[in-house]
This record gives sequence, structure tokens and C-alpha cells, in this order.
Amino acid sequence: MSLFNRRKFLGVVGTGLLGISRLGNGRESAPAAAGILNETPAIKIKKYNALGKTGLTVSDISCGAIVLSNANVLKYAYDCGVNYFDTAEGYMNGMSETYLGQALKGIRDKVIITTKHVLELRPGWDKTTIIKRVEASLKRLQSDYVDIALIHGIADPQLLDHPEIIAAYAQLKKEGKVRFTGFSTHNAPLLLKKSLDSDFCQIALVIYNHMEGKAIEPLIEQAHKKGIGIIAMKVFAGNQQENIKGLINEKLSYPQAAIRWVLSNPHVACCIVSMASYNHIEEYVSTSGISLQRGDGRTISYYQKQANPVYCRVSCSQCLKVCPQKTAINDVLRYAMYFENYRLEKEAIRYYAELDEACKPLHCHLCKGPCVQACPYGLPVQERLLHSRDILTV
Repeated sequence: MSLFNRRKFLGVVGTGLLGISRLGNGRESAPAAAGILNETPAIKIKKYNALGKTGLTVSDISCGAIVLSNANVLKYAYDCGVNYFDTAEGYMNGMSETYLGQALKGIRDKVIITTKHVLELRPGWDKTTIIKRVEASLKRLQSDYVDIALIHGIADPQLLDHPEIIAAYAQLKKEGKVRFTGFSTHNAPLLLKKSLDSDFCQIALVIYNHMEGKAIEPLIEQAHKKGIGIIAMKVFAGNQQENIKGLINEKLSYPQAAIRWVLSNPHVACCIVSMASYNHIEEYVSTSGISLQRGDGRTISYYQKQANPVYCRVSCSQCLKVCPQKTAINDVLRYAMYFENYRLEKEAIRYYAELDEACKPLHCHLCKGPCVQACPYGLPVQERLLHSRDILTV
């Protein structure tokens, strides 16, 4: 797919400023040589949407920074019209925030930055700790403020009412260090319901894709009507396109079809996708503002048919209810997905290492496997857990 004059572009590029050799999709990215990014990009964002009642307007295709190659890639995304950038304290051990801060330093007032923090109920955990962590993120981002601060990967809705959290973010807002608050979650049904009764939730970042999105559409609509800005993540439904024979060819792009499916929902303000290379930016941004195409349904149906036997629906929790060991099945299989399909090997191994030992699949080989019977999609859950343990254990 030649959306941009890639041969010319890559033919003059040099060495990156902040390079790491392995990218999220396994492809090398050649950073731009001096002056290249001053040229007007051949592709541009065509559509911007209101983000709830925040007053912010975001590019429909936005940048997720779970893994980064260099500052020039992010700057190129901005040159293409991307104005929303999502990162987190834990991405790349804080280096994602650092790279983002370096890339956007000169244009901070022209972009919207979100960062996220994992918060848990535990002894010694209080308002002061939260504030210090947010301030540390601001330092890495080289910014006096963050547009949006989210509780990261929240599973317990009680956190949205926790007095220490409410007090911490209220102070940060008062001091001008945080403008808006909300959450990201892998359990959209539970947290979206809670958001309808919470003043804290101005933004909701949820899993929404063609394989596990339909069930939450009524809740997305209700949250949107309340004024909550809805942002979609995990839009590629497992990112397995490179493993599916016959899906990739010059005439179609599964990622573009998946993006168009997500953005066909008028209650979704934008989707965040990892932009780890110039190729990513060209492919994703080129579908901005374009409605579903005639061939998108066939592409998506083919993907679903091939991925259905292996794709763990991250937002499903049926297996968790029957596991005698209380294994964090969803988390473990999600980390394996990062490892195998997103090529985020180091990040996946680190996430697994940080998981409580009691939540790891250490005894699955001795279990009768009630998770297999409980899975509504017929996945070999027990087998996948054992495989995940093998690839994620250092």
C-alpha cells in the first residue's frame, strides 16, 4: 500500500534520536533525516470529534504510546494531524512518558496528552502518594499539566469513590496540574455502569472492537449522553492479522477496516492505536474520516472466522468465576497476546513478572480445567495458560 511516497521518504532517512531496534509490529522504522518532517505530509487527519463535555476536540485516529521508537515518529504523527497522545506511567518503565515529552515539548499547547496510573487499595496508599506519582509523570512529560489523568486498568469500581483518590485529583485539578479525570479498564460493562453515577468520570477508555464491542454499545451510548468522552482501545481484536493466511494483500487493510468499524459508532470520540513506525501512521491516519467501505464487512468476517478459536475476549470474565486457584486468567492471556501478536516481548514479560505470584498459572497442570468448560467461546484456556506461563517466564 503506497499511501505516502515511502521509497523517497525511507531513502533519505538517517539515524533516530531515541531509537529502539524492536518495534511493536516487528518492523524496523527508519527515522526522518533532518528537514524531512518540515515537508507537508501526504496524508492528514480529516475528522476531529468532541471529547464528551470536556471542550476538547480530538483526532478520530489518535496515538497510543505503549511502545515508541523515537521522537521523530511522534512528531510526524502530529504533522499528519494527530493531536491526542495516550501514555502511562508504567509504559516502558516511564520511558514512554519521557519520549512523549521530548517529542511534543515545542508544541505542548497544540496537543492533548493523557497519562495513566495504576492505583490499588493497600496499606500506606494515600492522597500524597497519588499526587507525587502524577507530579513525577509531569516531570517526565516536561509539562506543567496533563490534559487527562486516568486510573489505569481499573477493575474495582469502588476506586472511583475512594476518598483518597477523589481528594488527590481534586487538588491536582485545583493546582492546574490535571484538567480532566477518568479511567481505563478491561472490564467495560462493570465500569461504564459505575461511571454513570460518578462525577469523577469525565473520560472512559474502554476495549471496543468488532469481536467484543456490541454488548457494551448501550452503555457507551448512555455514557456519551451523560457527557463522558468515550475512547476505544484494543480496536484490532487481538492484532492477529499477520498470523492469518490470506488476510494481508495489497488490496485491503484489516487494521483500516477495524478502525472504520469502531469509528462508525457516533458515540466513540476516537480510537487509540500504537504508532510505533511511519508505516503505522500512514496506514492508520489515511482512514481518518472515512466511513465503512463495501469490502470491510468481508475482511472483518474473515478475520473473525480465523481468530475466533484463539482470541480471548479480554472483557469476558466467565473463566475467572470458576478458577479454584483465583488465577488472573484474563491478565495472563492478555500479556501473552502482547508478547505474540503485538511483538511487545519485553513489556509482556515485565508485566507478567510484576503480577502477584498467587495469580500466576503455577498449578494449572494439576487442575481439571473448569475454565475450559466455562469459556463461552470454546477456547482451550488451560492449554493457553500453560503456554503463556512458558513464554512469559524468564
